[in-house]
Amino acid sequence: MKRFTPLFILLLLWGAATKAQTYSDGIRICWDYKTQKFLTGGVYSRLKMLSDGSLACVYSAGPDVYMRRAINGRWQTAIKVASDPKGQYNYTNSELLELADGRLMYAWNARAKDGTGVPYKIMVAYSSTKGRTWTGEQTLYVAGTTWNEGCWEPAMMQLPSGEVQLFFANEYNVSNNNQNIMLLRSTDNCQTWQVPEVVSFRSGSRDGMPVPLCLQNGKSLVFAIEDNGLNGNFKPVIIHTTVEDNWHSGTVTGSSSHRWSALASTDALAASVYAGAPYIIQLSSGETLLSCQSSEGRSSADYPIMQVYVGNSSAKNFLCRSTPFPFVGEEKTQVQWCAMEQTDDSTVMATSSVTNRASQNGIWITSGHIFHPITALHAAKGAIDWESQPVGMFIGSESQAQANIRTAWDEDSLYLHFEVTDATVVEAPEGSAPWDSDGVEFYLDRNKRGGEKISTGMYKVLLNVKGETFAERAQISSWSSWATSMRTQVTATAKGYEMLIVMPWSDIVSRPPKNDFTVFFKLHNNDNTGSVIHENMSGGNPDRPLTWLRCTLSNEETGIASPKSSPKGKEGACYSIDGRIIGYDLSHHMLPRGIYVQHGKLRTR
Repeated sequence: MKRFTPLFILLLLWGAATKAQTYSDGIRICWDYKTQKFLTGGVYSRLKMLSDGSLACVYSAGPDVYMRRAINGRWQTAIKVASDPKGQYNYTNSELLELADGRLMYAWNARAKDGTGVPYKIMVAYSSTKGRTWTGEQTLYVAGTTWNEGCWEPAMMQLPSGEVQLFFANEYNVSNNNQNIMLLRSTDNCQTWQVPEVVSFRSGSRDGMPVPLCLQNGKSLVFAIEDNGLNGNFKPVIIHTTVEDNWHSGTVTGSSSHRWSALASTDALAASVYAGAPYIIQLSSGETLLSCQSSEGRSSADYPIMQVYVGNSSAKNFLCRSTPFPFVGEEKTQVQWCAMEQTDDSTVMATSSVTNRASQNGIWITSGHIFHPITALHAAKGAIDWESQPVGMFIGSESQAQANIRTAWDEDSLYLHFEVTDATVVEAPEGSAPWDSDGVEFYLDRNKRGGEKISTGMYKVLLNVKGETFAERAQISSWSSWATSMRTQVTATAKGYEMLIVMPWSDIVSRPPKNDFTVFFKLHNNDNTGSVIHENMSGGNPDRPLTWLRCTLSNEETGIASPKSSPKGKEGACYSIDGRIIGYDLSHHMLPRGIYVQHGKLRTR
């Protein structure tokens, strides 16, 4: 695995401008069902890409803490990092930091077992062998001896100056069941540590589970916490300072301007929703990702599930929610204590502790693809070679069926190509709803009005594997049937099926103004299991045009698989997409409906 953000690259990025994050122009994380993997038994896992290209996973199992590395994608045998020789503690809340000098720093929470009377502690150890051996075990903080006087959840970062900062949640000497966030500093490569400081505290509340981040803009330090003083149940909150101040101005209180709700106002959660245990990272492109364990849409706060949001480069305005481990149909599965790591320029990995399943309870991992707004290339001549076109969007987090979506355009039409891998292609029985068969759905807003409701200028098309097409357009605020001259094509493949939708611009009045618009996609998958999965495009909702994604018509030409030259005297021949001569008259009643090439242009019938 290639490491793409070592410290020197991070320093080069410090002058970057703030990255905007919106639904239409921001990125989406599209999780891949086929990468979901049960890794090991255990709890509270964290992932880190190391400078040697390996991927480290740290976690606790039983009373001990462990580390596993993936080298060239192969997971190695777990190594025990630390255990209590006297059996008085359960070690948990593992966290890992690779220091600028190449050493690994492993931190954990030592939790007193019942009846032992020993104090809760924050502990660390170090490795100069990329985790194969560990030395220098030490206690950095000692709290009280009871549960409500404990300390919890250490997490670290290193500043470009070399200063190492370790944050943790603390209840020791905090009254009325409140909790604060404390900071320990080291300016000498972890040889000594300064007196702990309280950096975050909301009176009457419980700031908890801090995860720090040094932003690439070179101006800001932040950490994410769970805060039950913002709006009802725990919600994700960002605590901020400047690099110049470096937390020296004192505790960030509940009313401070350096504390803000992580989620955008459009994505604010109800007071009753629990959304705790946040984790934050920054992508190499500048955007920030925030995860939490959320009860939104769940039957109870007892069964939270991991959710991921995308924010800007200042750790604000998080939206475009996605779900790495949907576990569709498992309403009581718990997906908790989550973390993320970017593993290459286009991929993010997530990890969670999964419990309350019939089997494989423990640490899971999965990967997500990073997608930007869609660019449709110009089909200037010949047939479109879809395999050579960039994939504009991917759907496939909820089941084995997955779709790669590509787009193109010419002066007459918009072209949408769906390459679907599906091990069980199903046509629903006669009389079933059209979306009960396998198929795709496409929405378009030519006016980019967005908003919370549909409105005039919006269109949608459903195409299923039976070849049935259902088209509707919005009239003011409701959908109605839409007579369209679009052409469609459904082709069975060895791995599933492909679909092509050709929408004439004249069907939607004309080509959209400024050659851009917003789109939304949905994949319908029926595996004959008794229910059909209707999977939305990541971060989007078909009933909220605000959440759709921009598509821009580029003048850059598509990759072309040019048809064979016409034999002499056959310049008017019609060609199939693969270059075979079909005939001369596209209106001939024996010619199948589909996409053809004639006189160097794409045609449909």
